[in-house]
Amino acid sequence: MSTQQVQKKRKDDYSNYQPEISGPPEIGPEEIQTESILGDGSFGTVYKGRCRQKDVAVKVMLKQVDEKTLKDFRKEVAIMSTIFHPNIVLFLGACTSLQGKLMICTELMKGNLETLLMDPNIKLPLITRMRMAKDAALGILWLHSSNPVFIHRDLKTSNLLVDANLNVKVCDFGLSQIKQRGENLKDGQDGAKGTPLWMAPEVLQGKLFNEKADVYSFGLVLWQIYTRQELFPEFDNFYKFVAAICEKVVRPPVPADCPPALRQLIQKCWDASPENRPDFNVITSTLEGIVIDLAIPDEYGAIMWKNHFRHADYATWKDFLNVFANFIGLTSAQTQPMYDLLLNSPNLNGSTIELNFKCLKAIIAMPTRVGGQEEEVVSMEQFGKVLAWFGCLKEDGSQILDKIRQLMECAWFHGDISTAESENRLHKKPEGTFLVRFSTSESGSYTISKVSKNGVISHQRIHRPGGKFQVNNSKYLSVKDLILGEAQALGIITPCLGSRFLSLIHKSNTSGYI
Repeated sequence: MSTQQVQKKRKDDYSNYQPEISGPPEIGPEEIQTESILGDGSFGTVYKGRCRQKDVAVKVMLKQVDEKTLKDFRKEVAIMSTIFHPNIVLFLGACTSLQGKLMICTELMKGNLETLLMDPNIKLPLITRMRMAKDAALGILWLHSSNPVFIHRDLKTSNLLVDANLNVKVCDFGLSQIKQRGENLKDGQDGAKGTPLWMAPEVLQGKLFNEKADVYSFGLVLWQIYTRQELFPEFDNFYKFVAAICEKVVRPPVPADCPPALRQLIQKCWDASPENRPDFNVITSTLEGIVIDLAIPDEYGAIMWKNHFRHADYATWKDFLNVFANFIGLTSAQTQPMYDLLLNSPNLNGSTIELNFKCLKAIIAMPTRVGGQEEEVVSMEQFGKVLAWFGCLKEDGSQILDKIRQLMECAWFHGDISTAESENRLHKKPEGTFLVRFSTSESGSYTISKVSKNGVISHQRIHRPGGKFQVNNSKYLSVKDLILGEAQALGIITPCLGSRFLSLIHKSNTSGYI
């Protein structure tokens, strides 16, 4: 057999490829109960249901079963039963024995991303939405990295499902295709497959395409995730739409306030030329960087996290301590890591350096379970908040540690407590009793909570324009200076006791570093 014949045979094999089902066994129709309708997929209606005492999503094909329909059904089952990834909806099994009612069971999700984005009453901070975009990108990356390659072909926000924790998973493989790596595909006489609004230009025009068609669709997904707006509402004529997309290269307008890295990624994804579009390795890595920049607006802080913890939302306290101390110049490659120095060096026991890091730990680390064990970790968001509260890492460096300690030494500083908790602590206290806490609504700002006349508790924001702390028209270099300088004008007299930091500051020296 010649090389050309072998290549043709491979192409024919993959065009009719049906992977052997390796998932769960056949599910009997009597084991599946359908309840409320969740939506419509590319091949049938999706219901909330029950199967083997578990809540599931059930996709039911109610159409007349002909040979092509049955082939498409088996193809979707075959694809889903071979793909396992945290960001792809879990396939549980299928019912193929009842010809008039073919069914697929998958894990039950809370809803789809499109519905979530289009609801103005649901608060979704940009960092949350970018994490959701990264989830989707990871799912598609898994498909594109498989051998053979899976092309989704109907990538859109309604085919991205969301669970109760806002994790996103790719679903609906009814139109997916399998191809040999490096191979291009072309739709047959049936026409293009997918949803026209989300289709790549080459697919709309019936040209050769590959997995970069999914990249184009993902550019539109990113646009909708950022804007939370309807896609192409100005078009109601298919032929005018195709001409606009393919000939005039019309794309949705990217808002001026879009972060530059995200704007650039969106525009690269929906480039008219497939070869100019990035692959999902690049897309996922770029989204990681965007998430870090959103969590840590401080330029040097973001650089530190990207260099050492890029793929993680959290770092253990030990790892963070060592990296941070090295980054601000307290240790180097020639010295021991800071964690070991604090643990083993008698000279640091009871020192200002030790106290500074104890104060940092108190405000930045939180307990969690890692690998089944209790451990203290630092999240990228909390690191970003601490830098916003205490200074610019590039300019202040190790002085940030002194600033944290000096503020904790003040009896009136209570840190990151809520408005409700501050009112609870001030309840029935004398007029003039006050505390200072981090603002719950404005990044980098503080709030003075105080007891006013008749026991009324009021809250006043301390803004931080240009790095200086301001109340009314008075500006100070530190919160401590502001409280001392404005005490009379603000009517604050007696610090409210109960700060969790005082026992840390005034605790007698102990051996070792805890």
